[in-house]
Amino acid sequence: MLGLPVAERLRQDGFDVTIMSTRPDETQNRLGDRFSIVGGDVSSRESLQKAIDGHDFVYLNLNAKRDPVLYERIEIGGSRLASEISKECGVKRIIAITGASSKGEEKGIIFLDAKVRAERAIIESGVPYSIMRASWFFESLPHFIRNNKLVWIGKQPIPRGWLAASDYARQVSAAFRKPEAANRCFYNLGPEKITIGDAVRRFGEVCHPEKKAQSTPIWMVRLAALVTGREDFRTAADFFAYFDKQDEDVDSSETDRLLGPNTTTLDQWLVEYKTS
Repeated sequence: MLGLPVAERLRQDGFDVTIMSTRPDETQNRLGDRFSIVGGDVSSRESLQKAIDGHDFVYLNLNAKRDPVLYERIEIGGSRLASEISKECGVKRIIAITGASSKGEEKGIIFLDAKVRAERAIIESGVPYSIMRASWFFESLPHFIRNNKLVWIGKQPIPRGWLAASDYARQVSAAFRKPEAANRCFYNLGPEKITIGDAVRRFGEVCHPEKKAQSTPIWMVRLAALVTGREDFRTAADFFAYFDKQDEDVDSSETDRLLGPNTTTLDQWLVEYKTS
């Protein structure tokens, strides 16, 4: 969803891109010969050493998929190990995507705290870094389709700075190319603030008018988790309960000045998505 747009943009801007994947054959079949593909796992020193050695830059796009067990191994441990090896290999810059909502502070919620600890591991490694604290991506909207409906959890009254992956990829490429972007944390926001519910509804109206858009109360998801024993229901409820109350009061002006502003609106993205 986010890694490939970045890889494509870096390639477009003249970088020689290698992708490390846990499923290299599947990745190679999908992408063809556009990139060098190596197999590896961010918890394996040997595979990270092989992937990073000889490269000037490292981009980390790690996702534990809201699995509490995997956060320590993938997001925190993977970032720490990749940073250590990058230091050993003389990497010139690490860029990693985290999230806008935590603002670099632990909140007692693992799926956000893991990103903060990952940031800390990168910053403390001594390798020049750029941390991308991005808001919600338009590309996540199809994931709100559940059982032939468009569903979000909670009231979600707070507007978010939704952005397009293509805009974000351009900012990543700019950060790699600009020395003044080193050792900074950037907030990546889109040009307009939209609530989760409004974004999902507009996505449905344009791309899936046959599907009903609705909110499910947080308490109902937690009850379903209790009755069914589904851990994914519980973590989804906790995830959306956080965003139901947490403001996104961050400033992207420095990001826009150094890396260029994100300009794609939701309406523009919807047209591109529908015709793609």
